[in-house]
Amino acid sequence: MTWVIAGLFYGLLMSFYTYINQNNKINGYVLGIWRGFGVAFISLPLIFITPFEWDLPFFAVLIIQGIMIGYYDSSIFFSSARYGAAGTSRILVFSILISMFLWWATHPAEFLTVWQNKPAFIGILLSVAGIICSYITMIKTPLTKQLIRYMMPTVVIWSLMSTLNQWIMQKHNLYEGLIYYLFYATLVSGFYNLYFYIKTVKPTKRQAIHEIFTFKVRHIGVIITLFSSLLIVSKSIALNAAPNTGYVNALSLTSPLWIMLYNHLLRHKDDTSPKAGIMMLICLLFLTIFANL
Repeated sequence: MTWVIAGLFYGLLMSFYTYINQNNKINGYVLGIWRGFGVAFISLPLIFITPFEWDLPFFAVLIIQGIMIGYYDSSIFFSSARYGAAGTSRILVFSILISMFLWWATHPAEFLTVWQNKPAFIGILLSVAGIICSYITMIKTPLTKQLIRYMMPTVVIWSLMSTLNQWIMQKHNLYEGLIYYLFYATLVSGFYNLYFYIKTVKPTKRQAIHEIFTFKVRHIGVIITLFSSLLIVSKSIALNAAPNTGYVNALSLTSPLWIMLYNHLLRHKDDTSPKAGIMMLICLLFLTIFANL
């Protein structure tokens, strides 16, 4: 059940990650720069004590993953600032189905194993359907056409990222995969966001330094770096042990429940449906049971 515990912790960190830019309205590429280079900088000392194994396909996948991380990061930050965190979070629920069936498509032997166990297969499908329905009704923010058009590519990218993330963790061993991911993949994502920041904003050198290193951005950037490092670790541990990437994505989308708890403790207004939240937890419980049959 390691993947369940790590997946729930991943959901807790996702709540921060999705909501951080709702009120701050910082350029998404700037936050992506901090996230990419910041995590790589933190993990740099570990690279020197980790055995290096040259594996061209492995590093090619790390580069591809880094590009997708860069795209995903900036899209989440931009969407949260433009459409709100609730709507952005709500549309991510469709990644459960995409990643679940993508995993089965790339691991047909595992799909046949689940398919032959009809109670487990039906139970998994019903549990996932319940999670999606509960999640959609739990968050009241409507899904506009603009939000759907903007975020659907990101949902697909996130599903692909989860699949590649699991492959990276299982290619050699969890420790090496995690360290390589923390440094190389996030470093590439930092360069991705730096490139598109320069391309879209076209700042002078002084303007770029000022925008990236203002006190507010530095403060939020450091927090994002720390939380993202923990997020990557918890997600990777969960994916390494989970029978399907879709199940981990389902656990990660418990983020509104953490926000609801936070608002309740601080007596802030919250329009999340507690009944739908409880139903989602029940469906998640059944998913973990059927996934281990």
